[in-house]
Amino acid sequence: MPLFIIVNLSLSILAQSQHDFQVFFKLAESAYIGLFFIAVAGLASVIKKIPVGFKFDLFATGTVLIWFYRWHNYYRDDAPMFYLFPFFFVILTAISSLVFVNRRHRFDQETIQALHYYSDHLKFYNIFIFAAVIASLFLTNHFIAYPVTIVLLMLRFVLSSCLEPYKHR
Repeated sequence: MPLFIIVNLSLSILAQSQHDFQVFFKLAESAYIGLFFIAVAGLASVIKKIPVGFKFDLFATGTVLIWFYRWHNYYRDDAPMFYLFPFFFVILTAISSLVFVNRRHRFDQETIQALHYYSDHLKFYNIFIFAAVIASLFLTNHFIAYPVTIVLLMLRFVLSSCLEPYKHR
């Protein structure tokens, strides 16, 4: 999820330093770009040939752009969440990608079967996770809702990415 990491790193640095460029992320156009990314991710979900990581990357990037734009209307510009949450997302995404997704070729058959079980039986569907992330964007009184749903999205990303090479077995 390189785009998600780059956008979050940029947001974190710009918000922490109170740089003038952060105004670009506060414009309505950034929210429209986020909506476009979410729409493209939705279309990409219908097409089964597109890699899972691309869909999750566009969706997560779209939601973080909308979150940053929308929540600046409710909280001060120097609120710690505007630089800590994106930094947390960078760390979470980088570690999950390095530890799990990039090492999926080392999984044994028993681990793959366990991942298939969790994917199939726990009703951990993408549409529910996506809906929860979008709904959390509107819960401005509950500032921790969005990061919690992004963590769930990352768990689903790891699960989907690790199972992607084994879909047709």
